[in-house]
Amino acid sequence: MSIPVEAHRTSSFVLFAALFFVLAMIAGCKSGEVKSFAWLDEKGSRLSFRSTAPDAESAGIFTKQGEKQRYILSRSIAIPAGFAFRLKLAAQSSSVDFQVSYGDEKGKNASVLCSMPQTGQVAFILPFEQLKNLQWLEIKLQKFDAQKTSIAEKQPASQNGPSTLLQLQEIRLVPQMRGFRKDADILEISPQFSFQAGKSANRYEIRQPFSSGSEAEKLNQNARLEVVLEGDAGLATLFWGEQKIIYRHSAGASKLVIPFALFGHDPAKVSLEIPVSMQAKVFCADVYPKDNSLFSLDPGLLLYHAPLTEQNYFLARWDLMPDVLLFLFKDYATQDRYLKRLAFFVEKIGFVGRLAPDSEIANLHGWNAHDYRPEDIARFFDAAASQNFPLAAEEIELRELLLKQGLLIKSGSRYLPGKGAIVSITQESPSYLQSKFLAHELSHALFFTDNRYRDLALSLYQDLNDEEKWFLIQYFRWMRYNIDSAYLMANEMQAYLVQQPTRDLEKYFSVTLGERLAQEHPELKQNIESYMQNHLAALVRAANQLNSYLHTAYGFEAGMLFRVR
Repeated sequence: MSIPVEAHRTSSFVLFAALFFVLAMIAGCKSGEVKSFAWLDEKGSRLSFRSTAPDAESAGIFTKQGEKQRYILSRSIAIPAGFAFRLKLAAQSSSVDFQVSYGDEKGKNASVLCSMPQTGQVAFILPFEQLKNLQWLEIKLQKFDAQKTSIAEKQPASQNGPSTLLQLQEIRLVPQMRGFRKDADILEISPQFSFQAGKSANRYEIRQPFSSGSEAEKLNQNARLEVVLEGDAGLATLFWGEQKIIYRHSAGASKLVIPFALFGHDPAKVSLEIPVSMQAKVFCADVYPKDNSLFSLDPGLLLYHAPLTEQNYFLARWDLMPDVLLFLFKDYATQDRYLKRLAFFVEKIGFVGRLAPDSEIANLHGWNAHDYRPEDIARFFDAAASQNFPLAAEEIELRELLLKQGLLIKSGSRYLPGKGAIVSITQESPSYLQSKFLAHELSHALFFTDNRYRDLALSLYQDLNDEEKWFLIQYFRWMRYNIDSAYLMANEMQAYLVQQPTRDLEKYFSVTLGERLAQEHPELKQNIESYMQNHLAALVRAANQLNSYLHTAYGFEAGMLFRVR
């Protein structure tokens, strides 16, 4: 009877020892939890993790070449789509190379080699290549150049131990970013970025901006390139793959943002070249929040948009004047379905203030490009509502869009004006005309939204005598504008004066416009020639005053009311 009892006691002892060992391991893991720096998830919540460092105080601190530490999460986490991890580090040398490895709980892993570009604090934004879960992260100090160490680092080691070469200060999950940006005192940089200094110009480059990986397509739909420049005024050259874009930077600071979707393809690299008198503070591709708000961009980018096929139009806001909506329609017919009736209601002789049925205007020409202020848009839709006029589906779509964007306000059954303006061009126009039409329509948007510019244009038109106005009246009458409206005449005058460089104005009026009107009205030929000889100078003077205002107020110049060319 004694043997079973003894066996029972032995078994109990073994179980107790095993339980003690497990509890000791749990306690050890808990006591090894890193507290000296944080590992944060995408919401900013602190994650529990431990380190393979010899002790808690040395976690994240590297003192010799070849040293490595692994940081292991208590539980693996799912990696949110479009996210990367941000490692905030500090170094006293501008020549520290280190390798970052990371993996999941099933053994899948990846690694990337990084180099500190400067002393002090740097945050590295590293992508998760093909991993869906994360369990651990490891850093290994690969190489250290003592010749490039700061003065403080060259001091003898303290009594507490060797000097710190590299220190990890934070791990955080953040939205993807490739390139670089300087935020306050922290430089954020990704491994896909490179910089090359030159004697007269510097070159920045981002390789593979979101064009690889399982989430590439989703990323590119919401991706943007952001460029922030400082320093002297000048021209920056951007290469989007093989596409070359010139950007005019004004003195001080300027910002250019380009949505990836604009070009319809993903480049293998994006490069920026700027003169040494200019500095780039930001050059990065990142993902902007998908909150259904319209993108704000420089209007010149519309001229580079990939061909529209399934979409009727591309819509954005003017980055310098966000209340102005920019429409790029795929062709004239599509644009007409949205805006033609509105054009006749607002501006056309014999139609002003009247809702014309399709049967009456179907064979008449609208405009190749358009511009409207909220007051006129509201009158149009208010009249349609009060008269129960059958609007086209596209016009109803436009009305609802403008209500959503704040250019229209609905009060009961009434439609009231909101803020801003709309302008439109089409991809069917030849490229050289798209540029001219865009400058023309943007000047109208300025006329609508800038009181000082509008007052200047009105005064310049009113100061012209009857002889100096003669050609404008004849030409705009032939164009079927409502010439009885001094407001409309001043608006159209300023647009025709600033849609091309001032140096080209005399030739454009005397040859292009003059001959066009003379061809349609031969009886006016001699009067047109006399006007160009005796009175065109008055329009040139007005154009110079408008151009001076544009340059002073916005850094624009006639013919170029946008910064991208």
